Amino acid sequence: MNDTQEPLIPPDPEMVDAAMTAAYVSNQLTRGEDALYIARRRAHHGELESAAGVNDIMQGADMLSASEDVADMSAVVASLNEEDLEDAMEIGAISGELAVLSDVMATLEMETVSEFLLDRSQRLRELSVENILRYGALRALSHTLNEAGDRVAALGEQEVAEGQARLGLAEAATANSEAMALAGEEMIAEGLAKLAAAQGALDAGEELDV
Repeated sequence: MNDTQEPLIPPDPEMVDAAMTAAYVSNQLTRGEDALYIARRRAHHGELESAAGVNDIMQGADMLSASEDVADMSAVVASLNEEDLEDAMEIGAISGELAVLSDVMATLEMETVSEFLLDRSQRLRELSVENILRYGALRALSHTLNEAGDRVAALGEQEVAEGQARLGLAEAATANSEAMALAGEEMIAEGLAKLAAAQGALDAGEELDV
């Protein structure tokens, strides 16, 4: 049995250099492709955020417009309140006048006329009370409409703010995507340039050997 070991042969420097070049080129191309993939993903994310932001702003604008409509309705109801109150007070005054006339007719022993006036006076009093109650209901409705309009306006402003924030994120994602794409293209270009240089050196060496 022969125990002698064969001497280690050092690797060919050209093979070592070629292997290192291949590893470097492979690493650069892989990193470049990864960067381009991430850039595409972030660009897509930016497009989604931008679309969502525009949608939020449009919804917010619709809500703000609706809040203005509600405010207009509230103003109309408030004007009805004032008219109803004035009518109720006027009817109440007429009711009192008819009651006084009824008493006068009764004093003059004109019972039929007195009863008629008293009946009309009582009916007008009832109408006056109904109108005042309706005034209170409309006043409450006007207040409720005002509160609803304020809430809708607040929601609209919130939607607009969220939309603007999303547009800001979309811009940042797009900028980051462009930067990643540029970095990826540079790494790929650098890898290809290194590969071309190595191939050129190899071709030149072969020509010298010939």
